[in-house]
Amino acid sequence: MTKKLAIYLTNTDLSGWDAPYPDYAVMTAELLAPLLPDYEIDLFDAVAGELPAQPWHYDGVVLTGSVANVTDPEPWMDAVYDHIRRLDAAQVKLVGICFGHQAIVHALGGSVVPAEPQVGIAPISVKQRQAWMQPWQPQVALLCGNFKQVLTLPEDFIILGNHAQCTIPLYAKGEHILGCQYHPEFSIDYVSLYTDQVAPKLGSELIDKARQQLKGHHDGDLFGRWIANFLQA
Repeated sequence: MTKKLAIYLTNTDLSGWDAPYPDYAVMTAELLAPLLPDYEIDLFDAVAGELPAQPWHYDGVVLTGSVANVTDPEPWMDAVYDHIRRLDAAQVKLVGICFGHQAIVHALGGSVVPAEPQVGIAPISVKQRQAWMQPWQPQVALLCGNFKQVLTLPEDFIILGNHAQCTIPLYAKGEHILGCQYHPEFSIDYVSLYTDQVAPKLGSELIDKARQQLKGHHDGDLFGRWIANFLQA
């Protein structure tokens, strides 16, 4: 039987600097679709208010990243937070990436704060191995571009891994919520272009650090498999 996955696009940047690339919802769909052949994937523009009337009818929901921040409220975010609370109550599989990771925490009672920017590639050291982490490896390096971090988790959440500069880059709640601060759906070329875009906010030292990191390996495909396994578990 065909299952259904909803991906909520939360990115508010329409300036066009990344025009050669698809939006974050499409990037996420391109990552997951080959790994979820039995799923029908629907895309929703959450910023435009396009959300499913009954999100709990989906077998899973993924919230994308965004240049927006939960610490700078915008009207469209309230509907997303409402959906997060409803999905949690119904125990529908829910995955948050970057902004989505932070939005889940914010909606359910945790906190998000400004932090030193992370741009480039960040390795997560896995501290609590889960059955869906297959193929297994104890550290996953993922592309990143973030200026905020989760500080405290809501009740019943657990930290799955950490990074020297980010104590909660990976978390879960029960069998139905997974959040990751970093980006398995991004490519090296995209983050290189992103680095150019945010360079004025970084300074030369962080720019050089990002450029050096972007010469390395990332595990986006592996983590995409982990997300697919989590959704199907």
